[in-house]
Amino acid sequence: MRKGKELIGKPIITYDSGERINSIKDLIFDENDNSLLGFLVVEKGWLNQAKVLPLYLVKALGVDAIIVPSKDAIAPAREHENINRILAERNVLNGTRIMTTDGRDLGKLIDFYFDETSGAIEGYETSGGIFADAYSGRSFVPATHTLKIGEDVAFVPVETIALMEEQVGGIKAAMQTASEKLQATAQVAGERLQDTAQVAGEKFQATAQVAGGHFQDTAQIAGQKLQAAGRAANTTVTNVVVDRSAQKAFVIGKMAQFPVKVANGIQVVSAGEIINTRVAESAERLEVLDELYRSAGGSLTEPLRDRLGNAIAGFTVEQAQGRRAQRDVYTPQGYIIAAQGQIVTQHALDRAKATHQESALLDAVGLSAAVAAQSQAGALATTTGDRLKTTTVDTSERVREGAVNMWEHVKETANDLQGRSKHAIEEKRIKGALGRPTTRVILDRNDEVILNVGELINHKAIDAAREAGILDVLLDSVYTETPHLSIDELRAPEKGRAAF
Repeated sequence: MRKGKELIGKPIITYDSGERINSIKDLIFDENDNSLLGFLVVEKGWLNQAKVLPLYLVKALGVDAIIVPSKDAIAPAREHENINRILAERNVLNGTRIMTTDGRDLGKLIDFYFDETSGAIEGYETSGGIFADAYSGRSFVPATHTLKIGEDVAFVPVETIALMEEQVGGIKAAMQTASEKLQATAQVAGERLQDTAQVAGEKFQATAQVAGGHFQDTAQIAGQKLQAAGRAANTTVTNVVVDRSAQKAFVIGKMAQFPVKVANGIQVVSAGEIINTRVAESAERLEVLDELYRSAGGSLTEPLRDRLGNAIAGFTVEQAQGRRAQRDVYTPQGYIIAAQGQIVTQHALDRAKATHQESALLDAVGLSAAVAAQSQAGALATTTGDRLKTTTVDTSERVREGAVNMWEHVKETANDLQGRSKHAIEEKRIKGALGRPTTRVILDRNDEVILNVGELINHKAIDAAREAGILDVLLDSVYTETPHLSIDELRAPEKGRAAF
């Protein structure tokens, strides 16, 4: 979703030549189809005719520019019948007052939101009106297919009011309409459900704390194993949790808290030195980027906590539906997921999930992941009035089931990260062992010799040890010392063909 006025003034760039050919002057809106048809590029004057850019010829609506295939995309308005008709009618949307057909004022139209692919109008930004935000004075009016634009006023159906009213709590608010029918049982059930929801909320908060502690414990255990496995395995764990490119981006401009050296004693950076791009690239090349990341203050706990938070947000983002967004929510590419003042719809939820912005959407409607989880538990207990009447015990079971599902989801995330870390460590150890001699005889379960003392570890030996369940024994028996060999011992048995 894009905001109309954000595009005005944006340069138009051709894809074939990379040339800037013009800029957007205005937007061309079709009230009959309730969609954006294109853009006005050159206004009509005494000596020139209007030129337009149809939306279907746009290659990309970028954050900083509009990309078109070639300069031929811009053409005289008369070549596009629908666009030419709208320009001739001279309808001006900006400043038009929007009212319902029963006379309720929704404010003056100042902008609109449209789907960047189809051009369909998704809503209007208005100033003033009965739903105006107390702080900004603006509101979001969802688009309908029956907008009727007059000279001073644009009319929308009465049903638009219902679409603009916030349904706090989603399913829970919808259940309020059945409260009269359940008056005999709702009071008792409500008290029990409130206690149950509170317990569920505490359980979810405890879940987050336990999961965080679980991740920290996993990192500590991994750290102990890394001491035995060596620096190479430590590097692998850091790279699993934090991408190498993210490590480089983090360290540049930071001050090193302790010196970073490679195995041969060469110092990459000294304590107190500001890390620049050259140092970061050297550390990556010398395979000490992870140590540089920690020297710059990088942490493994925060990325793990972020992953946990995103996992919880992905599970509970449905609680944002029916609530009003308190600010704009954007995708990483600059598209709008939900506009300020907009009631979050299923379409907005789908956009947030597709772009992994569930946490941002929850935050925009005033919910944290923990509060949303508590609401999710409460929603499970208030799905229908009939279930409330049957038994509160059944409802409590559903709340507990939601808590169990939530915990299982968190455990799966933790196990996945731990499994990936273990596999990566093993692969790193195997690569370090290949081509090196063993320090003891490696026997399978039938006491048959896989490798004798001093024999080189190869892929066949790795596979045999893994099949016998003794791969860890083999990897713990690698000779890692640097052998001292004379020049004659290093020479091949015959002279090279390319030698002088």
